[in-house]
Amino acid sequence: MSTPTAKLIKSGDIWQIEGRPRENFRVLNVFHPPNIPGKSMVVGVIDMDPNGATPSHTHGGAAVVAMVASGTVLNQMNCEEPIVSKAGDIWYEAPGCHHVRSENAGGGSETARFFAVLIVDDEVIRDGVHNIFVLDVEKAEKESAQ
Repeated sequence: MSTPTAKLIKSGDIWQIEGRPRENFRVLNVFHPPNIPGKSMVVGVIDMDPNGATPSHTHGGAAVVAMVASGTVLNQMNCEEPIVSKAGDIWYEAPGCHHVRSENAGGGSETARFFAVLIVDDEVIRDGVHNIFVLDVEKAEKESAQ
């Protein structure tokens, strides 16, 4: 399993943990509920191939609720202990949460799938939902370029 200090490599424009495939995030819908002005709800599905992992990241200030549909995922937020979740399990990430580990923990041939609802300021996704996913390494690159 990966650790927060796992070696990162860049393949084209994509950062990944060395030797591990990245997740595939697909937006299912974006809602703009009138009872929470200035906020958007992004609903998506995330597939993680066997041995898949996501580098440490944040979610642009979003509140996140996720539910595992199939497979097994390991998540570690902030300085908390890792949590393993299976089909039907739900977790919450508060705004500002630092997602230090996210990986398929199902073993050799199992793809993991989970759904996520992210509630975020409209301005964060004005230029696209990609702004919800802020990898630590990308943030550091931007800061060092300034």
